[in-house]
Amino acid sequence: YDFDGGDVSSTIYYGLLALQHRGQESCGIAVSDTNGPKRKVLSHKDMGLVNEAFTPEILEKLKGDIGVGHTRYSTAGSSTRENAQPLVLNYVKGTLGLAHNGNLINAPELREELAYTGAIFQTTIDSELIAYFIARERLNSKSVEEAVGRAMGKIKGAYSLVIMSPRKLIGARDPYGFRPLCIGKRDNTYLLASESCALDTVGAEFVRDVLPGEIVTISPENGIESDLSHALTENPDQTARCVFEYIYFARPDSVIDGVSVYHSRIMAGKYLAMDAPVDADLVVGVPESGNCAA
Repeated sequence: YDFDGGDVSSTIYYGLLALQHRGQESCGIAVSDTNGPKRKVLSHKDMGLVNEAFTPEILEKLKGDIGVGHTRYSTAGSSTRENAQPLVLNYVKGTLGLAHNGNLINAPELREELAYTGAIFQTTIDSELIAYFIARERLNSKSVEEAVGRAMGKIKGAYSLVIMSPRKLIGARDPYGFRPLCIGKRDNTYLLASESCALDTVGAEFVRDVLPGEIVTISPENGIESDLSHALTENPDQTARCVFEYIYFARPDSVIDGVSVYHSRIMAGKYLAMDAPVDADLVVGVPESGNCAA
């Protein structure tokens, strides 16, 4: 979100290039002009890699000062164009652009609940359920972030969300903090990203990680607002990182929740050598993310 009104599509593009390793099936960018006509969201999604899907001509057309981008590695729902993200919704209260990283464990029940109240699905991904519930809860909420909080009460599982509303950029992380999400800033532009390496690529400084169970709302009026009402207050030690981020998913130059991914891989190799010593002449890292450990 560029508070000065500059176009954000190229920044999102370079951020997605830096996060290409997180998903190589499909990608997308959706942008909106906060001072432009209401309900107008420009988006482009396609199969394949970021640099194949987005040409300079396409990026040039995506004019807006707020936006979301996504690269997809499918876990729920087949690898098709309609399942590409971000999802863009037009509903009674305006528009929503949503990008989701994670997996819901109660998706079948939620899908059935929505289907029996007349919902029509255009995708087979669990992310669409999140978008529906946010839109539905928005009708009884004073703000989008309150609707996100109410939706979080319904969904269970792993989810890091980036949501674009007409005048707010919202980030949310599930109460356990399975998947990463961080906040960055460059001049008067605020960014949310899965990994800190994306911030480095676009020349933004790392502000902090979004906390497990936290909803952050970014707007020109209030800067960064935090809602921690969904955090695990009884026992904060219950939070649970997905260890596969450190082992495989994340780029080695990222820092997730205060832990360097590169350092964690070095330590993994060190402890593996201590736990299972082998009289070897050669150590090979497989796949590439195993090189640090090797």
